[in-house]
Amino acid sequence: MKVKSVRQESILKQFYVYFLVASVIPFIILIYILLQSAAGSGMLNVYLNSKVLLLIAGILSVLGFWGTRSFLLKIVTLSNKLKSTNLDKLDKIDKNTLMELAQGDEEIAHLARAFSEIITNLEENVKELKETKTTIYQILSRIGQTVNSIDNFDLLVQFILETMVRSLRAKKGIIVFLDQAKGVLRPKALVGIDKKTVPLELGIGTGALGWVIETKKSLLVPSLDTAHQDPDAIYEPPLIAAPLVVHEQLWGAICISGKAAGGEGESFSEEDLNILTNLAYQIAVSLENFTLNAEVEKIYFETISALALAVEAKDKYSRGHSDRVAKYAVAIAEYLHLSSEDLSTLRDAARLHDIGKIGITDEILHKPGKLNTQEIQIMHKHPEIGEGIVKPLRNFRHIIEPIKHHHEFLNGNGYPDGISDGNIPFITRILTVADIFDAMISDRPYRKALSIDMAKSELESMSKEGKIDNEVVDALLNLVKENKLP
Repeated sequence: MKVKSVRQESILKQFYVYFLVASVIPFIILIYILLQSAAGSGMLNVYLNSKVLLLIAGILSVLGFWGTRSFLLKIVTLSNKLKSTNLDKLDKIDKNTLMELAQGDEEIAHLARAFSEIITNLEENVKELKETKTTIYQILSRIGQTVNSIDNFDLLVQFILETMVRSLRAKKGIIVFLDQAKGVLRPKALVGIDKKTVPLELGIGTGALGWVIETKKSLLVPSLDTAHQDPDAIYEPPLIAAPLVVHEQLWGAICISGKAAGGEGESFSEEDLNILTNLAYQIAVSLENFTLNAEVEKIYFETISALALAVEAKDKYSRGHSDRVAKYAVAIAEYLHLSSEDLSTLRDAARLHDIGKIGITDEILHKPGKLNTQEIQIMHKHPEIGEGIVKPLRNFRHIIEPIKHHHEFLNGNGYPDGISDGNIPFITRILTVADIFDAMISDRPYRKALSIDMAKSELESMSKEGKIDNEVVDALLNLVKENKLP
């Protein structure tokens, strides 16, 4: 909105007129009377003329004073009202007074109207600032409430994108990560975009995201701009995009585009772009920390895996047990067509399923005879000890359940929690059978290894008793029969 220009008449001109009427003309009249008296011409005429002229001078002085006073009062009133103008209290300004001053066509009226329009503009700007503050608060509040409760980084990134799209009243959103090795962009999170229409790889330098990645600069496209339209309609103007950069390290980019119902025709603002740019930096920081933590956890995982192998190596009876259990478990899972994620979980869980035995004394572990009641109670603690060792690994929490419950039975007679059928996941059941099978066909301090046929018979018996999963047992026995067990 443009403010109307004030009329060209100067305030000083009005002041000069009032000053002329109130002071200069009366002063000239007095000089004239004095000159007439000094000349001595017609005393009666001088006397009469003096009375008339003095009356006129008095009237002019009063009129000049009154006009000047009225003029100055308007200036003082306008000045006082403007002094009270505060960005935080615009709604409390006495606008009625300004409107009264704005009536008419004189100079002060034009000034009052101009200031009234300025205040209106300020009110609109303050309203926009308040809306921006509200948007930032909503985004930070939603993300802050969730960030500590989400362990999966992919879910966190998806949540952040959904929050941004909703808060900025946009239609679409996409976050891509940079594959440094291949030099391509990989979509990581999508909102309002059909996954089937998005390529698995996007080229650097292509479209808005490619430009942002290539230049490491934020981008705002307020309206249709063919130079930035993506051929696959991953995004549409208006749009804002920002790189995920921290410590000069480029991780990817984020783009928010389109306006949702009710916001058609609107564009994103510079404030929106600033919000997105700051959030992109926070995502990059989180990604860097997540990567560093993942590396630390990987080292920790490999360390405790090596420690578990070292503990096994000290005992000729358990040497190689974890590796064999891992092979059997993965073979069973493959036979049953489980997912690659389940195969990975079984492999890692099997490697560490007995890590808790680190907390059990050698006297109990290597005892040649059967364990007494107290020793059995101690031995039954090793799954929980293993859980405690693995728990700090946030990226390996999926293996905690099978490690803790690989000694549970479907009939509820296992340990440490005595859970039954419906509470035991399928991959844990696989690990249980693989562990029991290897224990049966291996030597122990208190007995010799069972033959394959005896082990098969024992497993079938346990399955009929409702201790272990029948489907898993059948898969294992079929692998043995087909000579496909590693």
